[in-house]
Amino acid sequence: MINISLRPHKAINGEESRYLEHVHFFDGVEMKNLTEKKIQQSIDDRKKTHLTFLENVKTYKPFLELEEKAFRNGALTKKTKELMALSISIATKCEPCMEWHLDQALQHGATDEEIYETIDVAIEMGGGQAGAYARFVLKAMEYFKQKNG
Repeated sequence: MINISLRPHKAINGEESRYLEHVHFFDGVEMKNLTEKKIQQSIDDRKKTHLTFLENVKTYKPFLELEEKAFRNGALTKKTKELMALSISIATKCEPCMEWHLDQALQHGATDEEIYETIDVAIEMGGGQAGAYARFVLKAMEYFKQKNG
């Protein structure tokens, strides 16, 4: 939340002007809580809709089967594939995808350095917008580290 109030005052040259009297931005704790809520909401939404999708969306089960085959260990490890997907998720600005693939990469042993390099690739491919969305990944990384100890 941003609160801004303007108050007229006499400027040095005697003319009335307006200036920012008070600007209140979210503090770090409030912003962190918002991000944590957003991540948890993404996880909760996925869990709540999973069965509904399986029962009603014809493409969902085949998609899950495709996902299972695509992310299986092969010439590339599952961890490497999750990092690739994380980079693509950043470049395409899909926050639920970022949350999912980051969590999967961490569960399969991705290090901080590997995640930072993944972000480098995403920014190279997606430019400034990817850099802005990569901030979500950093917050999600903090979230999962705290959650998973």
